[in-house]
Amino acid sequence: MTKKQAKSLADALQQKFGGEAEFELVDKPGRYRFAIVSKKFNKLTPLQRQDKAWEIVDGILPRDAVLDISLILTFAPADLVASEK
Repeated sequence: MTKKQAKSLADALQQKFGGEAEFELVDKPGRYRFAIVSKKFNKLTPLQRQDKAWEIVDGILPRDAVLDISLILTFAPADLVASEK
């Protein structure tokens, strides 16, 4: 995956869910991980969050680029507050 593709995915996730989306390069060149924090995840189960995020991925990236995603973290704001306690 190129950095441009990673940015496009982060932008698409942020546009779809609002909140904040970030990405970073992991150990292998071209491999990225993503995180999104959105209020739209408040009432969704972790599996539902992942399903919705991966629908975005499948809609904008070619299959070979999808294989370069190491993980996508999907958080509701309350998830982060609870982990800071």
